[in-house]
Amino acid sequence: MVESHRVKVYLAGIIGLALILRVIELDAQPLWWDEGYSVFFATRDFGTLLARTAIDIHPPLYYLLLQTWMLAFGKSAFALRLLSVVIGVAAVPLLYLVARELFNQRVALISAFLLAVSPLAIYYSQELRMYGLVTLLALASVYFQLRALTNDERRTANTGSTSWVRRHLSLVLYVVFTSLALYTQYFAMFLIAAQVAIVFYLKYRARWKIEWRVWLIAWAAMAALYLPWVIYAGPKLVAYVTAKVGIEQYARLDPFTYLVQHVTAFSVGHVSEWTWLVWGSVFFAALALVGFFASRRYQVGEGNSQFAIRSSLSAIYFFVPLALGFLVNLIYTFHPIRYERLLLFAAPFFLIYVACGIIALWERERALGVFAGAGVVVLCALSLYDFYTVARYPDEDYRSLIQEMERIAAPNDLVYAIYPWQVGYLETYYQGAPLNVYEVNSDAWIENPNAMNAALTELRAANPRAWILAYQKQGRILEDRLTNEYINDYVIFDQSFGNTRLEYFTQGSETDFELAPIAFSPDLTLRIQYASFEPQSRPDLALARFAWNAPSDAYAYSLRVVDAQGNKIAQQDAPIPNGATTFKRALALPKNLASGEYTLQLVAYRRSDALPLPLQNGSRAVTLAKITIAP
Repeated sequence: MVESHRVKVYLAGIIGLALILRVIELDAQPLWWDEGYSVFFATRDFGTLLARTAIDIHPPLYYLLLQTWMLAFGKSAFALRLLSVVIGVAAVPLLYLVARELFNQRVALISAFLLAVSPLAIYYSQELRMYGLVTLLALASVYFQLRALTNDERRTANTGSTSWVRRHLSLVLYVVFTSLALYTQYFAMFLIAAQVAIVFYLKYRARWKIEWRVWLIAWAAMAALYLPWVIYAGPKLVAYVTAKVGIEQYARLDPFTYLVQHVTAFSVGHVSEWTWLVWGSVFFAALALVGFFASRRYQVGEGNSQFAIRSSLSAIYFFVPLALGFLVNLIYTFHPIRYERLLLFAAPFFLIYVACGIIALWERERALGVFAGAGVVVLCALSLYDFYTVARYPDEDYRSLIQEMERIAAPNDLVYAIYPWQVGYLETYYQGAPLNVYEVNSDAWIENPNAMNAALTELRAANPRAWILAYQKQGRILEDRLTNEYINDYVIFDQSFGNTRLEYFTQGSETDFELAPIAFSPDLTLRIQYASFEPQSRPDLALARFAWNAPSDAYAYSLRVVDAQGNKIAQQDAPIPNGATTFKRALALPKNLASGEYTLQLVAYRRSDALPLPLQNGSRAVTLAKITIAP
């Protein structure tokens, strides 16, 4: 009883450690593409969610769960990633139960600890994706399969007074959790293949008493539960994957590279800067091999032949998904960066062997066991330091970009989002005035330029202002087309944030002032064509259209709005190109502008010293427009 209480205390401590490691720096990293897709799917209505996931590479269950989570906890990055934390922490005690079914409490405790500190598990406990969920469901599926198999082995004829459901509750739960795993990730099918192999192994190799009828019923039930999705999404999925593989053009992996990459990820996670840490996977692999052979020779735990049988079960759970994943790689070659995540649910069984290896060394020589355990902890700690401190997506970070949008966006501004993940970013980070986010139908626009032109004409007619999230790394076909569409509008904002160029345009008056040119120097002249505060009643923009004629690129200008005291409240600087150039610029004014007089000015200066150039009348600024805002 004392030992049981001690085990509970240890397990509680391990769970607490898992929670701490998973909430550290939870929202420090920005959302990346796949997380943006998750938010996008989860913020669609039910019908759209099903339709869009049917042509994606993952089924809808995770997105439905995330959608429900949003209703309770909101859409901030921290709140959303907290779902992955909860899932990742829950997997720790579940692995304890699985390892205890396979081996004993010592193996179970150390396995749970290894999952708690696993860099790969922590990585996907902080990411808005389904890999942690499918791992949790896979562990539940394995646990209840093992329970059901044990019931088969131990069941006696004296079961007449017990209901069928009670006798087969583990099998029912096995069907439920396995079906949920299938609706979470397609590769969960590989887990079922492993489980079928398990039943065959125990029936014909280990000579266990297996009720074939109930297992066939269980698998038939899974097939029936999954069949509606297969009918609905199957043809679309095949077409999507075939097209995607054809576009991506990945080279096939050889078996050794494939295995090494997975063992490395399962050991030290996805290393970014400290690439030398990948050699730590050799240490993990060595421990796993020691654990495998030790458990086969009954040297772990109680020393009976059941350990050899159950060690084989662990091997099947681990190797069958990896082998089937490799076969898929041969047919549909697809291995993007960090692709090992697709088989995250196999990693716990690798960690079970590592735990067996640590215990085997401990039983042989305590110093060896201490060294093995300490080595694992040090390698995990180093990998986690890399994970917590290295910025993973600096050029894809939309947080500062969206802050600029919040600062100056007007209600109902049109936003062109060319990729669904951009919609997801806005759903998570944007807290400003309500926007009219338009998801561009990229394929349709590229295939049918006439439809694109018609859509743009309609959108421009209904929306005087527009934002373009112009991503610069995927060919920029639509991005450049959209920019050209607005090239004659007034530019409010145009700045690059990493790989994305943020552009903000407004339509304006084409009235020409027809004023005489203004000379800043004998060779630098300015012609004001139009300037105004708009709207006049409560302005939020200052518009100016002007033309420079410069002999070189040595000059720059500053368009600014100042208050009565000369304080700048809005400003936009840009170089003046060589030759004659016309600019159409707009300044976004602060929201809730205070009453008083405001002036729109234009200043020219040399880029070498930034000193304003004087006009012939001695002034250093050209007044373009004035407005007085009443209290």
